[in-house]
Amino acid sequence: MKHTVLFGWLIACLFGVSVLSAEETDLLDGVDIIESEEGSFRLEIVAETGDVPFGMDFLPDGRMLVAGRRTESVFIVDLKSGDVKKVEGFKGPLFDPEGTDMLGGMLDILVHPDADENGYIYLSYSGRKGDSYATVVERARLVGLKFVDREVLFTSDPGDINTVHHSARLAIKDGYLFIADGDRVERRDLVMDMTSTIGKMVRLNEDGSVPDDNPFVGTAGHHPAIWTLGHRDPQGLAFNPFTGDLWSHEHGPRGGDEINIIRPGRNYGWPTISYGGEYEGGPVGDGLYAKEGMEQPLYFWKPSIAPSSMVFYTGEKYPNWHGNLFIGAMAGTHLNRLTILEDRVINEERLLEDQAWRVRVVRQGPDGLIYIGIDDGFILRLVPVSDE
Repeated sequence: MKHTVLFGWLIACLFGVSVLSAEETDLLDGVDIIESEEGSFRLEIVAETGDVPFGMDFLPDGRMLVAGRRTESVFIVDLKSGDVKKVEGFKGPLFDPEGTDMLGGMLDILVHPDADENGYIYLSYSGRKGDSYATVVERARLVGLKFVDREVLFTSDPGDINTVHHSARLAIKDGYLFIADGDRVERRDLVMDMTSTIGKMVRLNEDGSVPDDNPFVGTAGHHPAIWTLGHRDPQGLAFNPFTGDLWSHEHGPRGGDEINIIRPGRNYGWPTISYGGEYEGGPVGDGLYAKEGMEQPLYFWKPSIAPSSMVFYTGEKYPNWHGNLFIGAMAGTHLNRLTILEDRVINEERLLEDQAWRVRVVRQGPDGLIYIGIDDGFILRLVPVSDE
């Protein structure tokens, strides 16, 4: 099975053609119209990359960029033809194929909102820092099939021997770059350590410099790039376009996945408070759910759904979904749809549960359709039945 997928991917990358593998032709067998509480849609296969699509975004010309987590790759996908091409000569990420699924590799990719003018693309991955590993963020420009003008903007501090829980989601707004830096699982001691970026949200200027108005700038013993602290593994990061607030979700351990609104200087509690439990059994720490000076989640899941990626839907293709928050679910194997009223979740619907796919990333396309990437390496879109 894996050889078939990889062969199809190699042909697509080398020749820029759309190739249907045996897996692809079978992927949607028996999948007809899918009924949602707020409408109906069908699924359409866009492309197959043969790699885990951790991140996706869209170029100004409408093509899709896909970050291939395991192969240190970035793919360019033509949404109309399904052609897949690989960006040439890109190196930097670190992935351990013999390790667990939590290990790093090529992670998020973000096209600057003004990329039609400045050409900037932001990339995050797990990389080297001396003899250790770190979350690395860089920006570059795409010329043809090559990244040029590459510059590293951020390297997490300190480096660590663990390559898990890099998080590494990116968001950009009003000239500021936000980076989620996870806790590396075994480095809980660094999450509340203000000299470290581990377990923090980081805020930088677009060029990687530190803004003068970050909450801890000038405070002795505090890393100036820190925006918030107390995070475990935040794999979702998106601005709410209706309020301007930065939203995030993060993995709990055994339960306790949570959604938060990220506000400067706040402490989100990990590992002091959690609605989850330890994997080996028992509570996290002292079993506290709340503590003065620490934020409560806006919403949480127990048992865990293992959330990954998030997007607020602003288009008109699915009128009844306008303003909804969509989140991929890996352990929960579904696409999570949340109805938001002000800063509250008032309804949750789980889509695609019957397919049992690990939904790794979800994005809104320039055509107003919702695109998802699943761990099998496929990119799909949701097409409203009303469009046909």
